[in-house]
Amino acid sequence: MMVGLTGPLTPAILDEWRQRQFGGLRLPADEPAAGVAGARALIDSVRAVMAHPLLAATQQEAPNITAAAQRLQAEGFDIDLAPDADVAAGRSPASVAQNVTAAIAGIHAAGIYAVASVSANSLQAQQWLPLRAAIGAHVDMVMAPDLGVAAVRSQLGFKGVLISEDLRSQTADAAVRFLKDGGDMVLISPDIAAADDTYDAIHTAVLSGSYERVKLDASVQRLLSLGLRFMP
Repeated sequence: MMVGLTGPLTPAILDEWRQRQFGGLRLPADEPAAGVAGARALIDSVRAVMAHPLLAATQQEAPNITAAAQRLQAEGFDIDLAPDADVAAGRSPASVAQNVTAAIAGIHAAGIYAVASVSANSLQAQQWLPLRAAIGAHVDMVMAPDLGVAAVRSQLGFKGVLISEDLRSQTADAAVRFLKDGGDMVLISPDIAAADDTYDAIHTAVLSGSYERVKLDASVQRLLSLGLRFMP
């Protein structure tokens, strides 16, 4: 699970992280949580209570993507939730693919992970050129809706980490379904209560066998394999 955080990092919230041992932390793109002196201080505080490497993410797209990603890396982030590989109105697939490839190269040059995001509309319309370009550029993660998991895996051949869209407004069952369908990490941002409910639902699904342990282990392995490059 990747869980968002806004507002002050209270002892109670930090204790939630200590107990739950979430896999990723997402902070807002504009500024770190209130009351904390900078993103690095917040990230370091959460990492201090973790028993495993923690992925810290935010979203930053800028004209100079390499410089922006270098700033994120200096602040303690491991992941830029970019580039956008969606073919929206007024964007040609070829131009999006070109931008996506350049962005991934810039993010990687800064020493952090890149995440290509795609919408359900693009997947349903088979506007896959930008996503194919992202996979060809060795994007580390793909953010996709639940209905797109099978397409990204089987038809596009992506073998990396699949992360969900933000599921905080959906039921915990949606998160379990995403994982059962072949996803690796679910994003719940920034609602700690929703994160707790999702954690419990996933745990119950594993214990009951409805979410097979072999799938869980495979997802964990894909996430751990990221550490071969940038993970602290």
